[in-house]
Amino acid sequence: MTYLLYGYYTTSTQDYDIKWTMPQCVLTLRLIGLAFNLWDGQRRDEELSDTQKRVALKERPSLLEIAAYAYFPGAFLIGPQFSMRRYLDFVDGQLTERVCITFGLTHNGKDADGRIKWDGCANVKLRTFETATQMHHYILSFNINTNHWCAEYIYKRLKFLGSKIYSQIMTLLFLALWHGLHSGYYHCFFMEFIVTYFERDIGPVLKNSEKVQTMLKTRWEARVLAFIFLKLYTFVVMGYVLLAFVLLSYPRYNQVHASLYYYGHVLFFSYPLFAPFIKRLLGPRHERQRPHEE
Repeated sequence: MTYLLYGYYTTSTQDYDIKWTMPQCVLTLRLIGLAFNLWDGQRRDEELSDTQKRVALKERPSLLEIAAYAYFPGAFLIGPQFSMRRYLDFVDGQLTERVCITFGLTHNGKDADGRIKWDGCANVKLRTFETATQMHHYILSFNINTNHWCAEYIYKRLKFLGSKIYSQIMTLLFLALWHGLHSGYYHCFFMEFIVTYFERDIGPVLKNSEKVQTMLKTRWEARVLAFIFLKLYTFVVMGYVLLAFVLLSYPRYNQVHASLYYYGHVLFFSYPLFAPFIKRLLGPRHERQRPHEE
């Protein structure tokens, strides 16, 4: 990671740079994941999650195996990310998304009907992406393997912080640092955190509002209008948040934000002030019945 950051510092310009740092950032995640997998292989099984058990390496791979994994031709330039356990399981006589499928690396068992699945390295959930009505849906459906890598190797390993919010902040900070040193990356992921906080807070309120749910269940036009509104919301908000990621430097993305009167900042930063009023307006929480044993 230090070598990657040094590369960013010495070679980056004000635009997107297609140079050696691009495959290096992919390699950085791959080797960090390998280090965690080796560490998990030395721990007791009861200390590991189910996912960690599946990818833990009980034996140290050879230098040749590490090099082959790091520079696997189907994924060393731009990804996707996958564990070395998956790689080792499929290179022993089974070299059979696109290049990865040709190699057989994406083989993911069979579905309930016995059909072979080839989605082991799928990087986009197209239906979720195209029908997204929240920014969180885009996060769940795009660049899946990197998001899964961050969840397993960064977010879940920050449990000692005792807070999901702190873990999320540190994970987003790592992602920004991994992308580079441009301020646009940090601004983008900070805004992502603010927007997802808003969605997590307002979502349950709308879901449990008797007024809102009654309208959606009884009026088909209300459901159509709600979908259109939420779809426009995702377009507008996603574009606003990604401005900084695309334009990179503060003078450039700030100029665009200023021309838009900072509407995204105003909306999401002011939400905590208006949240109590909004929650009262939507009516009392509609409590669902819970089984006694819960």
